[in-house]
Amino acid sequence: MLGSLEAAQDGDATVGQDAGPGDDELTRQLKDGYGCGTANPAAGDILYRRHRGAVLAYAQRCCRDVHDAEDLVSEAFIRTFQAVRSGAGPRGAWRPYLLTVVRHTAIEWGAGDRRALLTADFASWWQQSAGSDPQQRLLASEDRQLLVRSFNTLPERWRAVLWHTLVENDSPAEVAALLGLTPSGVTSLAFRAREGLREAYLHAHVDSVGDDRCRHFSAMIGAAIRRSGAVRGRELARHLAGCGSCARAYRELVDLNATMRAAVPAGL
Repeated sequence: MLGSLEAAQDGDATVGQDAGPGDDELTRQLKDGYGCGTANPAAGDILYRRHRGAVLAYAQRCCRDVHDAEDLVSEAFIRTFQAVRSGAGPRGAWRPYLLTVVRHTAIEWGAGDRRALLTADFASWWQQSAGSDPQQRLLASEDRQLLVRSFNTLPERWRAVLWHTLVENDSPAEVAALLGLTPSGVTSLAFRAREGLREAYLHAHVDSVGDDRCRHFSAMIGAAIRRSGAVRGRELARHLAGCGSCARAYRELVDLNATMRAAVPAGL
């Protein structure tokens, strides 16, 4: 709907060219300050400056006017800081959380008296999805919840590039501008991040089923996915035919793009 996000080290805790503390550390500083009854304006300012540009660009896709988009951004940050104060809020990277808050807030506007502020594209998407609520159906699937948990175990830079390339469906050029990379660097980073997500998901799947036979076949499933989803070998084919859990995991990974677009935003 609203699609249209090579660093020195993939596991770096910051996004883009900001060399300051990672989002996790800044969140901890905020929580420590709130716990002592004092705010930490320095940590909040870094988080605001780090993510405001990307969040505003996203909000402008929801709103007709740039001033309304700025109001939407302000509301998203206020709600996120309030969530952290109450013990909730982002558990890792702030950007996916903030973008989700923007979307949810825009939906609230659309259901109230601020509908005229939203773009026709956003209003059309919201009206089409409100009745069927496909994200809630997807979240009912244990396998897709497993995908969300696997996504959250990845380094922050990997999560960022996966979010923007798969969930938001941004082009490499758009992601490069947001993350301070080159388009080719985005493509390379996204490839490694997808491989990392598949590996994390397979490990989580095997741990969840606790079956030695599934453990034996997990590496074969990963190899089959890397070969564009081609299952080779009678032994693996027989296992997938007889094991519903591994068959579902295989389908999730084959259709990783569509699964992430649906499951991860709702899960976060």
